[in-house]
Amino acid sequence: MHRHLKRTFKIILTVFFVLIVGFLIWFMSGEGVKPQKITWGVTFSPRQTEYLGLNSGEVFQALLDDMKVRNFRLMAPWYQIEPKEGQFDFSSVDWYLNEAAKRDAKVILALGRKLFRWPECHEPLWTKSLSTDEFESKLLAALEQEIRHFKKFSNITGWQIENEVLLPFGECSPRPNLELFKKEIALVRSLDNRPIISTESGELSAWIQISSLVDRLGVSLYRVTNNPVLGKIYYPFRPGFYQKKAVFAKVLNPGLQDVFISELQLEPWGDKPLRELTLAEQYDRMSLERTKSIIDYASRTGLSEIYLWGAEWWYWLKEVHKDARFWEIGKELLSNK
Repeated sequence: MHRHLKRTFKIILTVFFVLIVGFLIWFMSGEGVKPQKITWGVTFSPRQTEYLGLNSGEVFQALLDDMKVRNFRLMAPWYQIEPKEGQFDFSSVDWYLNEAAKRDAKVILALGRKLFRWPECHEPLWTKSLSTDEFESKLLAALEQEIRHFKKFSNITGWQIENEVLLPFGECSPRPNLELFKKEIALVRSLDNRPIISTESGELSAWIQISSLVDRLGVSLYRVTNNPVLGKIYYPFRPGFYQKKAVFAKVLNPGLQDVFISELQLEPWGDKPLRELTLAEQYDRMSLERTKSIIDYASRTGLSEIYLWGAEWWYWLKEVHKDARFWEIGKELLSNK
């Protein structure tokens, strides 16, 4: 009797293991159902252009007028909006919003403390001496001022609140937390009725927790990253992985309108900051062929809105190194949007 039960248990355990492995293989494989139309846009950072030694306004206008970008993801860094406690300056962000509006370009505006681009958390220096409670109070006060100011721009299609807020990445002290994030969401909902957006890592997050709080979820898509210990990491997922995760997120959170790619990696990620990589190292990390391959891959995820990440680098290559091949790929892609 004991041997029979032991054998039965082994069979059940084996079947369970096979089912789990089979599910994981299915989940990470296959193609997404290609949408009838993909809306392509650009995530743009003035700080990144300045890091590369470029004029951020010139690059933005080139994206608008040469590449014909009509969908942007921009951010309003807290350190720039409130450089001194209680003194707000919206002029720099206003300029980009106005330039976009002149060309009927739409904008997702990212607000809060943890936004895209290193160091991830973009609080003013004067907040460093605050207690945690004081810090959170000042963040919410700044967010209220931002919404009250920026809601006059009709080309803002949604408010992105924080960026990958639960991912422990970046120079952030104190660490972002879910309860504060919920307060930010509630505050913005009380001030404006445009969709609330936030983001998750496409590969390292389950998407469930954040998607339960927002109207739209943006996810990053990275094919090649760098780990200090492991070196280059190539993610093994097939395009259908992202659509399956999106379906699960929407089933579990019926209020979620859609999932889109907020950050499609099209610039090199090495073991050093971009500017410290040689040009050969940059091309090794993100060749022209890899760029084309990633764009094709993203178009097969089944997600119908995709924001490119790396246009600042493309412009730098074109202007500084006279290599316009990457920029031309963007122009061709956006001309067929």
